[in-house]
Amino acid sequence: MQDLGNRRILLARMDKAFSDYSQEAEKLSVLLAEPADASSWSSYHNLLKQRTAEVTAYEMYRAIRDEIFTLITPPAEQDRPKSSVN
Repeated sequence: MQDLGNRRILLARMDKAFSDYSQEAEKLSVLLAEPADASSWSSYHNLLKQRTAEVTAYEMYRAIRDEIFTLITPPAEQDRPKSSVN
């Protein structure tokens, strides 16, 4: 029963992490869609900063997702149906 509670907590954390990642990705898309001033260091810095925020948010989401999958045990070999593909 506690495993189910832990899984629900992880699912809620994963949902939040995915939402954060989605928001960071949208912010990066907005910055990339703006007309770029090729000589502007501040524009370049903002892009790098937002790219880092997006990657960090994605890595957090992925870590939680991977943690959830470690809690899922595959079915036993005898429960697996025979494949018709050789």
